[in-house]
Amino acid sequence: MLLPKKIIWVILFAYSIFSQSAYAKKLVIAHRGASGYLPEHTYSGAVMAHASGADFLELDVVMTKDGHLIVMHDLTLNATTNVEEVFPERKNEKGKYQVIDFSLNEIKLLKVHERSSRTGKNSAFPQRFPIGYQLFEVPTLNKMINLVKGLSKSTGRMMGLYIELKAPEFHRKKKMDPVLALLKLMNNHGFHEATDPVFIQSFDSNTLKKLRYQHKTRLRLIQLIGENRWKISSTDFTYLKSEKGMNEVAQYADGIGPWMNQLVTGIDFSGNAQITNLLKIVRQKDLIIHPYTFRADRLPSYVSSFDELLAVFFNEVDVDGIFTDFPDKVVCFLESNSTN
Repeated sequence: MLLPKKIIWVILFAYSIFSQSAYAKKLVIAHRGASGYLPEHTYSGAVMAHASGADFLELDVVMTKDGHLIVMHDLTLNATTNVEEVFPERKNEKGKYQVIDFSLNEIKLLKVHERSSRTGKNSAFPQRFPIGYQLFEVPTLNKMINLVKGLSKSTGRMMGLYIELKAPEFHRKKKMDPVLALLKLMNNHGFHEATDPVFIQSFDSNTLKKLRYQHKTRLRLIQLIGENRWKISSTDFTYLKSEKGMNEVAQYADGIGPWMNQLVTGIDFSGNAQITNLLKIVRQKDLIIHPYTFRADRLPSYVSSFDELLAVFFNEVDVDGIFTDFPDKVVCFLESNSTN
């Protein structure tokens, strides 16, 4: 008897997560793909993330003028594409090129390059892929999902999807609804249940509540935790980090994605991690914890190596998984430390 494609994917996902070894219990989430080696949010970066052994592929999504979901971290195109060369006259009064001002057909004319620095002149990560190489196209979410499905079929190893809705409040002000667009796409691909290989994440608590209470989604939801000073959402992150706030989060979300510095502030004189009270609060609510972002080329001051940083978070903090630009290095660490 032939099994439906949906059942085959669920079986592959369960096998890839639970039947390899003890380390597989800790999730390796490829942050924007294998972005330590290839430009972020590219089809090639997704393929490399899969080949590296990542359990999930993190994908940020924003909407085009004509309502398509594309895979892009920023609301603007400046930092990661050649938009200034292709559409020099389309910048706004602030010198920015907003994704929402371009149609999908126009987006398809662009090439993706390594992320530039805030000044826009040099690479944000000088040791990574050369910024002058413009070899990649801007992915749509639909095609990226098809790519991941194709890799799962051809290799027999599942890599799940970890999708962030970028700036839902901004989109709503523009009369666009990325929530509905995402749910429609998930439905088209057969993703409805908590057992499906999908997480949806957002910094905006109202969006996650809407997904859970209004749209009644059963997909797993993750509340990203930022800092109020970042001004990325009207969500009060200081409140969310409190016991009362985390009680509220536990009603609509399956876990949190905190900034790594919100869990660990350093190493004390005895060599032990200085772990914040947030960990205790979250564990009391039985929420999963997936902190961001672990980069081998941008270490916090309290460690001298990437492995040392991973040891702190996996062995002392005991997180359930991490977002990383270097999925291969994390997989290697976990394989070498089988207690994880």
